[in-house]
Amino acid sequence: MSAREIAYRIVDIDSVKTHPKNVRQGDIGAISESLKAHGQYRPIVVDERTNLILAGNHTWKAAKALGWSEINAGFIETKDDDEALRILLADNRTTDLATYDDKQLANLLKDLADTDEGLLGTAFDGDDLDDLIYKLDGSLGFIKDVPDASEQLANFDLTDTRNLVLPFTKQNIEIIKQRLNEIMKNLNKQSFSEVVLFLAENYDRNN
Repeated sequence: MSAREIAYRIVDIDSVKTHPKNVRQGDIGAISESLKAHGQYRPIVVDERTNLILAGNHTWKAAKALGWSEINAGFIETKDDDEALRILLADNRTTDLATYDDKQLANLLKDLADTDEGLLGTAFDGDDLDDLIYKLDGSLGFIKDVPDASEQLANFDLTDTRNLVLPFTKQNIEIIKQRLNEIMKNLNKQSFSEVVLFLAENYDRNN
């Protein structure tokens, strides 16, 4: 399969429709903020046969919510509905499989956070940056230089590292993070994991 011919044009926003079988749940609010800050810098992809959107369904919804009357679209010709669905799913799935270099991402966000406009238009906010920093410096219980998940799984019986997962409500998680941060600083520990281990080892059962 080689590059497809794509016909780009600005069209009436109501002349194209979201695909009824798009199962992806997008963040319309974040996309709307991006559109307001930068405009539309990437066309949606539409099936010429049906006028159904194959890529960019949530961009269309965000533009519609902002009251746009036109949208930039690239039209391709699919051979049938099955091929259209495969393109729709592939576009969503390849996005899911993408990852970040967390350290470089944190540095980029820090640089932008120090500008006059801050993180406006990035789809990230201060909480996202804080969580990323927590993750990188170990204060969310992450252990530096730990093998990745696939390596741990392959060597499960040999590795000394295990994850302890405890469910909490979002509100309680924020309370726990705040208290663990305070304890971590007071005890001069390097991670939440070290704090929890210290508390467990030094718990007085008589109290």
